Amino acid sequence: MSTYKTEGIIIKRNNFLEASLILDIWTKDYGKVEAVARSARKIKGKLKGHLELFLWTELIFAKGKNIDTITSSLTIESFSNLRNNLEFSYGAYYILELVDKMTIEGHRDERVFCLLLDSLKKINNLNKINSTKATFRNVTFVELILFFQTNLLNLTGFSPELNKCVLCEKPIKSGNNYFSFSMGGIVGGECGLHSGSTALKGQWSQRIMFISDNAIKLLRLFQFRGGDLKKYNLHLNKCFEIIKKLKVDEKLVLDNIFLMNKFIEFNVEKKIKGVDFLRGVLGQKD
Repeated sequence: MSTYKTEGIIIKRNNFLEASLILDIWTKDYGKVEAVARSARKIKGKLKGHLELFLWTELIFAKGKNIDTITSSLTIESFSNLRNNLEFSYGAYYILELVDKMTIEGHRDERVFCLLLDSLKKINNLNKINSTKATFRNVTFVELILFFQTNLLNLTGFSPELNKCVLCEKPIKSGNNYFSFSMGGIVGGECGLHSGSTALKGQWSQRIMFISDNAIKLLRLFQFRGGDLKKYNLHLNKCFEIIKKLKVDEKLVLDNIFLMNKFIEFNVEKKIKGVDFLRGVLGQKD
């Protein structure tokens, strides 16, 4: 039986049979892998405690005919500070769900692994640094969520057009601009006004929203222009430095988070359940 070894982050787990688990894991070397962990829920099982959500772990898989089997798992980082803050755990659960629903099994992209790992590290460290007064309403934290959404949209090919009008392809000017879900980006003010009798009315009106100049600028700030893993790591470091220094209205960040979530749901045609946890904590209405 052939085996392979890699490191990964547990993004989804479901009970299977009497004491086993079915897991989705985003791995560094193989992308998203679905695997079974037999007897992992037994009290004395050797895998128990090493296959929890959020864990960064070193794994050995045995190749199977229909599904691979996890034969060994050794925790590298448990992100214990993140786990001890319920609100931050909700945020981490949300980004795991985004990875699960926006990617397909077997598609390898180490940049996604780096994005996920670095984001969990930042959330975990934020909780540790601010443990006496950190709350979900910390703007730095919500900026991390928006940063993650924007970057995952880039890496999965769903990135919205933010620099030119999706109708006329002219550069976006400041003013009354709109975000179109079905057309994948910004509808410039002039096109929006001229389309008032058609595009902005009827069925399409449910798929288009006004977007402010500041919201567009914030979304542009985190967009990745493209490149290999080395360039992407430089981009991540640059974004995290920007987040540290960025002073922006929290409502603007939250509005963008929920706008991007709707855009993601429109593209993947699936409900992102974790967003309801965020709304519950934040007291936001849909």
